[in-house]
Amino acid sequence: MTLIGHATKDVLHAFLRALRAVLVTAVVVFIVVALAVEVIASILTYPTTHSIIPGGLTHLVAAALGVAFAYAAAITVAIEELLRAMIKAIELAVEESEKLAAEAIKEAEVLGRKAEEELVRGSHALANEAGVLGHDAGHLAGALGRGSERLAGGVVGGVVHEAQSLEHGVSSVVGGVAHGTHAMEQGVVSRLPGRHESAQ
Repeated sequence: MTLIGHATKDVLHAFLRALRAVLVTAVVVFIVVALAVEVIASILTYPTTHSIIPGGLTHLVAAALGVAFAYAAAITVAIEELLRAMIKAIELAVEESEKLAAEAIKEAEVLGRKAEEELVRGSHALANEAGVLGHDAGHLAGALGRGSERLAGGVVGGVVHEAQSLEHGVSSVVGGVAHGTHAMEQGVVSRLPGRHESAQ
């Protein structure tokens, strides 16, 4: 039951208890005061009237005093009961707030433990993801290294092949030039005048 429900229930019980106490107190005080007035009036008037029963005015005064005292006593009891009910309601509110504070502390501890577990789980997952990413990065770097090595090897091989082709071409040109030079030299030598005569 909620705090308001407990407080309402206690207030209703206190109101009913106060109403009963007020009624009982008022009736008892009225009877006691009226009887006391009647007895005192009877004692005071007996020597003059020689009657135990006092007159009508005495009954009226006894009733008026009984009502006045009963009203005063009933108001006093009502205030007392209301103060008791207020004190009990305050005690109940303090008790309920202490229970709520204890429950809130327990709930905060549970939520704190859950948050800590979630944080640990998240850090483990993050570490696993970082490991997987590192592993993938290593594979990627290795693949890039192998690819760049192959590319460099292909470029170097191509350059070497081109250099060899160029060397063969230059050798061929040099050979052709040398052959042409030799042929030209033979032609020049064969056309020299002294050479024909010695040949003849």
